[in-house]
Amino acid sequence: MVKEIVSLKHNIMANPQKNYLSHMSRQIGYRATWDPGRPLKIGFIGKLDSSGVLAIYSSLENEGIPMDIFVDDSTADMDFTSSDSVTISMKVSGSAPVLGSALTLSEAGVNFEFKNDEGIVFQTTGNKTSQLINLGKITKLILEKYEDGSWDEDWVVVTELVSADSATIIISNSSGANLDLKANAGIGASGIKITDAALDFSVARQHGSTLKYIAQNGLTPLYKIMGIRDPFIGSVSVEPKDIGEKIVLTRESFRELNFNPDKPSEIESERN
Repeated sequence: MVKEIVSLKHNIMANPQKNYLSHMSRQIGYRATWDPGRPLKIGFIGKLDSSGVLAIYSSLENEGIPMDIFVDDSTADMDFTSSDSVTISMKVSGSAPVLGSALTLSEAGVNFEFKNDEGIVFQTTGNKTSQLINLGKITKLILEKYEDGSWDEDWVVVTELVSADSATIIISNSSGANLDLKANAGIGASGIKITDAALDFSVARQHGSTLKYIAQNGLTPLYKIMGIRDPFIGSVSVEPKDIGEKIVLTRESFRELNFNPDKPSEIESERN
């Protein structure tokens, strides 16, 4: 019986969706888009399910709420790979492949070795951040809609969004997974970058289960949300003076508790 319980717990924790959302929350404090290829826009309105995944229901534009959006023109790269769970080996043409790799001596590419079923590769380039900068007005209009019954109390708003020119995201779903990516184009002076779409990567060999987005353009992998919440200790609230104490517009905190399959969504659990 004990072994069965331990095995069941392991299977639950091996859920790649929950591992990925939890990992990105711990690493950077943003919510991670699931699935990573799903497009998001600033001002989208949605609800969180029990795993912390956002389902889109509407948008501020559709609800008649104006938005002022600031886009940071500076760009940055991100690497939040779980280095304790993943080994990445670059190979140029003419170099010996790592043990067990399917890449030949003449081929260039990348080998990924996942040590457990929680390994994550997250590398992005050309990231830009967009955010709403008229939150005071948005707060007022949302609370008015809430009071007249035209705003669902479980709705949350995407208030900040990170977009990437290119992203490679690989999520392991099995211990001992191994993946070879072959570069089908010439390697430039900058060497091999797994986010470089010009290298035209293809899967040369895969052992085990992985979910992968290789050098994908135009992803929106990270975001933040706000929503109407009951006040609770430790929240960061935006509270206009003319509203009561019971309702505040509060920044979502993204905590690992959200991914406990035995718990309801954050909003429901804090209201009960």
